[in-house]
Amino acid sequence: MAISPEKRKQILKDVRQLVLMAAIILTGRSVLADWYVVPTGSMKPTILEGDRVFVWKSAYQIRVPFSKIRLMTTGEPRRGDVVVVRNPDGGSVPFVKRLIGLPGDVVELRNEALLVNGKPQKVEYLEPLTLPDGDIEILGTERIDGRTHPIRILPERPALRNFGPITVPEGEVFLMGDNRDESRDARFFGTRPVVDLLGRAVGVMWSWSPARTDGSALSRLGRPRFSRFGRAFITSAPAARE
Repeated sequence: MAISPEKRKQILKDVRQLVLMAAIILTGRSVLADWYVVPTGSMKPTILEGDRVFVWKSAYQIRVPFSKIRLMTTGEPRRGDVVVVRNPDGGSVPFVKRLIGLPGDVVELRNEALLVNGKPQKVEYLEPLTLPDGDIEILGTERIDGRTHPIRILPERPALRNFGPITVPEGEVFLMGDNRDESRDARFFGTRPVVDLLGRAVGVMWSWSPARTDGSALSRLGRPRFSRFGRAFITSAPAARE
């Protein structure tokens, strides 16, 4: 059946509106805010595998949409920020890490203890816990620049527990995972340029547990973790065990 001119005109109008709406949404995600899926546990217990984290992409800079070209600076990174950084290996999946050191800072790790500019950062640890797989887990609340966040230590795992001291170059930052003994971070790939920061993560939008190879069909598909929907990042170790 032939389409009348009026109907064709209405269809074209609807298509143009959809294209415009999609362009606005995609531009907003490219410039202002977005969300990222976290595939690894390097930020446990703050962020779990399968969390979708909300990110202010305009927190530090505004870029030309869909490009790396920076138009203006909108804010300065702070120690303790959770940031999304361009993949240091050149891959398409960005990394989510904790910002530990700013340009000019001297960062050092001594037997798991973090020092910034020669000053040990205060940590309050909980009692060790034996996990179902037999690993020993120690959670602590670390304070940096008056801001607190949880960290996770696995004392029986081989890990890089001593590092530096290293001076962060001008225009770069030092990043680490909260899951200190299971994180590939600046101890391995070095400091990263501030311009490579894609934004500041502020919380979990929604979360889906990773698929399992054993158990029921439901567990093999994973499942929603409703308790993590729409929540800000925890700031202490006790909150991770609630």
